[in-house]
Amino acid sequence: MSRLDDLIDLIQTTNEVYFITAPGRVRTAFILVDDIIELALKTFLQERALEQRTNCLAALEAARWVTSDKQRTALTRYFEEEIDEKGICTSLGHNPEANATAIVDFQGIVAPFPMIRHWSANDPNAFVTFDNDILEVKPFFLPLPDGSPHPVIGMLDGAFQRHKTRNKFYHDHHQSGLTIDDDKCLNAICAMYDLIASLFPDFLTHLQQVKYKIIRCQIGVLRLKLMAHGAQDLKDPYNKALEQFDKVRLTKWSENFEHSVLHTISEDFFIALRGQLKEAIAQRQRRVEKINQMRSPNAAQRSEAEIAIRTMTTLSLQLVDIESLMS
Repeated sequence: MSRLDDLIDLIQTTNEVYFITAPGRVRTAFILVDDIIELALKTFLQERALEQRTNCLAALEAARWVTSDKQRTALTRYFEEEIDEKGICTSLGHNPEANATAIVDFQGIVAPFPMIRHWSANDPNAFVTFDNDILEVKPFFLPLPDGSPHPVIGMLDGAFQRHKTRNKFYHDHHQSGLTIDDDKCLNAICAMYDLIASLFPDFLTHLQQVKYKIIRCQIGVLRLKLMAHGAQDLKDPYNKALEQFDKVRLTKWSENFEHSVLHTISEDFFIALRGQLKEAIAQRQRRVEKINQMRSPNAAQRSEAEIAIRTMTTLSLQLVDIESLMS
């Protein structure tokens, strides 16, 4: 199983914890999100370290410093900190005692690859704090051409703020009863999706595999639930789609009904949800068109049309999101 598969498996478990415990006991899901993000950051750093090792080897081969399997093995020992620069130069045929510039020359070749001896690749037991993980990841996301920060920087800062909240549960006895409400938990879960998709560009493509149809449905639904907080117009399509499955040998509106539908018939539910979103958009479109055809709509009708248009925009964004996960 790949590192990305491992992360997806943990994300699905967290999603299911949310569906079982929401809305009253979501603190566990909030904590799990923090743990997954920390693992994702460390995995991201490890992958960058391994990439730099591959590129460093290519650079040394291009410079004719590495030409044999024996020398490649020696380089691996250097990467893993079993030998120092003097040892690797000697193993590569550039003995510093005979060549005064050997170490400097070697350093010049490997300088573009500062992570080749990184802790994430060499020490699985290394204790590195969450804030240090954040600091190490940030330099990979440079400012945009207009000088504004890369969007991932804001995601990382948000993750760190949630981490500090999470730590209060364990390290501040005054805060042991701190409550995490449904909205905070949904924000954390959906922010996790966005951050992991940014750290691992293959994440969304990887989710398209048949074996991940359940988690695709979960992600779409949780994003919709976050968007629908406090907005009945957005909740209605979801609830109507859910109601279509009240005869699928499940007890409607029982504590685990929602979780059971999403887990056992997720693909059918996704199709139903897409249909409900399309119908909700069409209903509002028809109403807007009717108001626009009126000779002199009053203020209340004009306001109704404006609200319907805003709602259609939001519903359309959710529909695009759902369809992207279904494809």
